[in-house]
Amino acid sequence: MSTEINEDRIAEAAKQFAEGFATMRELKGITKAEMEAVYSVGFNMYRTGRYDDAEKIFRFLVLFDHLEPKYWMGVGAVQQVRKDYQGAIASYGYASFLDLSNPKPQLHAAECFLALGDKVNAASALIALDKYCPPESTEIGRDYRAKAAELRKSIGDEAFAEASKPDPETAE
Repeated sequence: MSTEINEDRIAEAAKQFAEGFATMRELKGITKAEMEAVYSVGFNMYRTGRYDDAEKIFRFLVLFDHLEPKYWMGVGAVQQVRKDYQGAIASYGYASFLDLSNPKPQLHAAECFLALGDKVNAASALIALDKYCPPESTEIGRDYRAKAAELRKSIGDEAFAEASKPDPETAE
């Protein structure tokens, strides 16, 4: 194995990474199929309750491809199961940012806010779900919208009224 440093390759990789055109996965030459295989292992560990192992795998995945929403969803799911609701909210927020039309991150963030007793932010998450996930979306979207409707009942109208008020810092 050669330990020779290729300065041109390092410079090009640094340039691509700095410009946001590359992930660590791309720079290391890891294929999407290989990442998908690793994800499958992490998902199965999560499903069987091996949360420590699942978290390590999901964190590896987001380190190497921070632009794939489902990897962030994996991190968030582990955090949520462990009752690290603040961490889960952050992970779901990033997943949502990467794919606004996916209702999953907003719904799970709402669950986490509700677990923290923060009904107003739970309502805000569901308002975002309503805004960005079209009602005529995929079947999974319809399922999540139905779950959101049930969650909305437990949050109450008062929290939704508060969440709908304009932000005084951004209002003109």
